[in-house]
Amino acid sequence: MRDLKEYKTTVFWKEEDDDILFFKYSQKLEIDIGTAKEIVKSRLDYTKEKPMYTLIDVTNVKSTTKEARDYMSSPEGGLKGILGGAFLSNNVVSTLVINLFLKVSHPAVPAKFFTHKDEALKWLKKIKVENESIILEHF
Repeated sequence: MRDLKEYKTTVFWKEEDDDILFFKYSQKLEIDIGTAKEIVKSRLDYTKEKPMYTLIDVTNVKSTTKEARDYMSSPEGGLKGILGGAFLSNNVVSTLVINLFLKVSHPAVPAKFFTHKDEALKWLKKIKVENESIILEHF
């Protein structure tokens, strides 16, 4: 873990890859629209608005309002600066909520749910390589 920074609702850090941002929410976090906007503002502050891939540990999320979910899945909101997102949790409730969210919202960036960090990281690295090869094909 390096470059660890703690905000009011979220802790951010990087590991071996500078393009993958890890974050974990505060204990028993209830996400309403205000909290959702604060999370995005904190992330953009941490990354200095540089687009990144994200590995998000949602284990601590207690609840999320519909308005917050809609904001988090919008390109001008929660998806701003996100190239792809892996959600991580071993909590049964989080698993159900995130899988439903992904099926219903159809995010504009690659997104997938995992119960193991190593699988999530492997997937993020795979989509990163795929995206880089698509960019290179256009030059």
